[in-house]
Amino acid sequence: MSLIVLLTDYGYKDPYVGVIKGVIKSINPRAEIIDLTHGVGRHNVREGALILKSSAKYFPKGTVFLAIVDPGVGSSRRAILIKTRNYILVGPDNGLLSLLALEDGIQEVYDIGGSKYRLEKVSGTFHGRDVFAPVAAYASLGVPLGELGVRVEPGSIQVIDIPRPVVEGGAVKARVIYIDVYGNLLTNIPMTLVSELGWRIGDTLVVEAGSTSKECRLTTSFSLVEEGGLACYESSFEYLELGVNKGDASRELNLSLDDEVILKPARLGR
Repeated sequence: MSLIVLLTDYGYKDPYVGVIKGVIKSINPRAEIIDLTHGVGRHNVREGALILKSSAKYFPKGTVFLAIVDPGVGSSRRAILIKTRNYILVGPDNGLLSLLALEDGIQEVYDIGGSKYRLEKVSGTFHGRDVFAPVAAYASLGVPLGELGVRVEPGSIQVIDIPRPVVEGGAVKARVIYIDVYGNLLTNIPMTLVSELGWRIGDTLVVEAGSTSKECRLTTSFSLVEEGGLACYESSFEYLELGVNKGDASRELNLSLDDEVILKPARLGR
């Protein structure tokens, strides 16, 4: 278990990511470190949780995920380690780890806030360096998890809330839960709901965003509609996504994170 995957909202301007890697390498020089992303929106715990959940399955069993989106650092929020069926997750107990933990199956949870393996001096603002990084490094060395922290009840962890879409008369009221660098809009409509509604590839949907109303084709990729056209398709997150071929759906529809968007079959009218 020498692979450690990092996810943070630290960005790249400051030295925080490099320092965390230095702590890990000081403890486990053989650790392989992969940057999943450091571009999570600042303090956006839900976004980090979604990215972590959708990405983990592409990593080998035994991977240690070190995830830090921690607006409550220095408060009474716990620092935790979660052992799931396939992974070890280290980070703040604010819901960031919960989507992946619940999907993969929680086996054990440990409070690591007072771990003897944390750094000797613990900052009130940088637990990523002083608590999470050293514990993740020792976990990657195979130190028994019971030595890294105090075992707690799995049901005590904080769970992130993903708002559910509302179905009314064939129309779906949804929310934008993630916007990627291309302006693609991830909605909270799971693909299972798309199937339940009987929507099929090739159908035309009407997308209503505020005073804007546009048609989009339900397809398998934004590249299959005309350039500048709006497409609805299954994202890599396994939710329905809106994208513009060689364009920016967030600008086209004037939508931001958490905004409401309504989708319905074109046959229902505008």
